[in-house]
Amino acid sequence: MRRSLILMGLTGMLPIVVLGSAYGAVTLREQRAALDRQAALTSRSTARLIGREITATIDAVKMISRSPSLDGGIDRPRFTVLGMRLMEDHPDWATLSIADSQGNRILDLPTPIGGTLGKVVDPVSLARAVRTRLPQVGHVIRGPGGVTAFAVRAPVLHDRGVPYVVSAVVPVRAMQRLLNGEEIPPNWRLRLFDRRGAVIAQAGSIENDAVQSSVTAVPETGWQMEVAVPRGSFAALTRQTRMVLIGGGVVALAVFAALTYALMIELRRFRQRQAATLQAQRLEALGRLTGGVAHDLNNLLTPILGGLDLLRNRVGTDPKALRYIDSATTSAERARSLVARLLAYAKRQALTPEAIDVAAMLADLQELLQRSVGPTIRCTLHAAPGLPPVRADRNQLELAVLNLVINARDAIKTGERISGSIVVQTRAPRPEEVRGLPRGDYLALAVSDDGCGMDAATLRRAMEPFFTTKAGDRGTGLGLSMVHGFAEQSAGRLVLESAPGQGTTATLILPATDAPAPMPDAPRDRPTRTAEILLVDDDPAVREAAAEVLRAHGHQVTEAESLGQGMRALADAPETALVITDYMMPGGTGGEFISRARAGGSRQPFLLLTGYTDAAEDLPQDVPQLRKPFRERELIDAVDALLG
Repeated sequence: MRRSLILMGLTGMLPIVVLGSAYGAVTLREQRAALDRQAALTSRSTARLIGREITATIDAVKMISRSPSLDGGIDRPRFTVLGMRLMEDHPDWATLSIADSQGNRILDLPTPIGGTLGKVVDPVSLARAVRTRLPQVGHVIRGPGGVTAFAVRAPVLHDRGVPYVVSAVVPVRAMQRLLNGEEIPPNWRLRLFDRRGAVIAQAGSIENDAVQSSVTAVPETGWQMEVAVPRGSFAALTRQTRMVLIGGGVVALAVFAALTYALMIELRRFRQRQAATLQAQRLEALGRLTGGVAHDLNNLLTPILGGLDLLRNRVGTDPKALRYIDSATTSAERARSLVARLLAYAKRQALTPEAIDVAAMLADLQELLQRSVGPTIRCTLHAAPGLPPVRADRNQLELAVLNLVINARDAIKTGERISGSIVVQTRAPRPEEVRGLPRGDYLALAVSDDGCGMDAATLRRAMEPFFTTKAGDRGTGLGLSMVHGFAEQSAGRLVLESAPGQGTTATLILPATDAPAPMPDAPRDRPTRTAEILLVDDDPAVREAAAEVLRAHGHQVTEAESLGQGMRALADAPETALVITDYMMPGGTGGEFISRARAGGSRQPFLLLTGYTDAAEDLPQDVPQLRKPFRERELIDAVDALLG
């Protein structure tokens, strides 16, 4: 086996080495050509830049030479004003001068060159301008003031000849500034030569063993632009090619050695992904199952809770009967809570989001939270100032905080320990806590304890439904999964941080909102109005329980079990003050029933009873909903609100 692996490795290295050698040779040739192209391109672009600068100067000098102030003679005041304005626009000019055709300087602006007027410094370019009657660029010459410069000359053309020549004296530092502004690789050199081969300006540095240079003419001036590339650049390419060949062999060996390890890692990850996919499918199936059975469970619980409420009102003060009713009601409420937690985990619960001032909400909950954890555990609240409200369902958020605090209490009371501390804190979220969430503002609500903490394996499974580390019947394993589902459904997330012996921090990340938190409703008196109510529900137990509750509060109730019966009952009793309807029933949905009734002229308010978790898409927006199972007080409050 070992021999086969060695042979396979050597066989794999041979084509790599051959291909690496070919690649190195081709790469060297291409990079040398690229260096040549880069040098030529730099030379041409710099030559064009200098040419544009010289052309702009020539155009400006030509414009001055055609000034009316030079017609028939020199209008010195007028020319001085024009020349000084033009020199302000060309700060690189040292002097603006007028000379006659013999080279005698007549006027120098702003001051005479060398202190006094005299002969031009470069008579050759002046004579060439007079002879050709065209603008000329002179040689680079050191002037009387010690400044190295060149002149750009333009003849003043008259019918009788060239009486004057206008010259702009430009120091070579202007050209030096242009070269310094060019970006070139390290150790390259730029040089600008005039017609005589004298260096006008230079940028960069290079050793004397340059092996490649690119020269471009500057046609506007007769100058030449040279770019020189040092020998070391090509030597570096050779070294890089050798490194590629050596590195290729080393990498080939390393790749071969890593293949087996990578394959093992990939196989392990594949098994983990398979397990994660299977778990996700199981959880998704649980969510679908939960949503599917929720309607039936809610319909079963509705008459149970309604009947118990009616019995409580009729048994009087019999303590034994009241104890039985309380026990049954507690069990029914636990079943109702269990269904709600399953729906929260499956993210199929009906939420009513609103703006919530979290600090005010926690202040209202403080007494309940402290009572829930007991006197031996200190529960403190910290709210950072200036935090915005969050958008969430208030009841579910309060339940989520309560669940997290109770979990923290149970973590503290593990083993023999009975005391500890819990901190509930609101703050701005950390960047890693909101990474991956939609863009926007968020608020973090963290519950921290100093309990036993969780190891990595427990932390990974902490949000799974029915997973719990609590002994006996102390927990259902739905607390964290419910909070997780609520956070996901509210466009946020739940973040858990824990380590054995270091406690646990559970952080709810919820979206912030600019809307102000609503003011608490003022207490209102119970309305005394009774009315005729039409109740439509296909489940006899639910219909009977709801009808008995309504009759017990003085309302007259007409019952129907289908859409058709409901339409006929509404037509027979147009004075009906309120219609309560189920969503799914024979003949159509509650939304269809409401739409058909309103189309027929009914103006009564409607209340929808539903045990389904999905939103009713065909329900008008102004129709309130009451989720099953509901208690007597919830139904009566909803009816009073619509009749009030």
